[in-house]
Amino acid sequence: MTQIRSNLSVALAPPLRPFKPEDADTVARLNDMASGGILLTVWKRMAGTNGDPWEQGRHQQFEQIESGWNIVVLDQGSGVEAVMMGQPHGAEPASLEGVDAEWVPLMELENLVPEAWCLNVIATLPAYRGLGHGARLMAQAQSMARAGGHSRIALVVSDASIPAIRLYERSGFEEIARRPMFKGDWKGPGQDWVLMVKSL
Repeated sequence: MTQIRSNLSVALAPPLRPFKPEDADTVARLNDMASGGILLTVWKRMAGTNGDPWEQGRHQQFEQIESGWNIVVLDQGSGVEAVMMGQPHGAEPASLEGVDAEWVPLMELENLVPEAWCLNVIATLPAYRGLGHGARLMAQAQSMARAGGHSRIALVVSDASIPAIRLYERSGFEEIARRPMFKGDWKGPGQDWVLMVKSL
């Protein structure tokens, strides 16, 4: 079994728990859902004609853990129902050199909030939506941000994700900037990426 290290700064109470290797398939699919399909587009490109894009996605979850991401899943005993992924940002802007064009506007927005705790993903499987999973994971993300000494939490969302934007607004987030999406061979919904920030 693959060993992974935990980056979590706070204890988790059930049904929340840290990511485990056996979660990688479901978490990859949730991650792609949250991205509006942009991740699968990139994974297909990485896998090539004969490769498995979902294997690329599963592998990415481990890379993110190793690079300092926090991955928390909601599991009531029958497997992952929802996931939250985030990471603290440094004081210096991230380099855009060599970054896939799809990611450039998102990273430009994230570079506007140095030293924030960045909430990269909150996603729930369709069968479990409407049960408050997103709100529970949002509260956990804010607890982790505070525990890490961050004065604000930030996220980037598609302007087409109206239910998600409403959830974030109810949680106290405000829009502070936008960037046009780069579509390329990705045909996902929306026109702009929206940066939202909440002071803690």
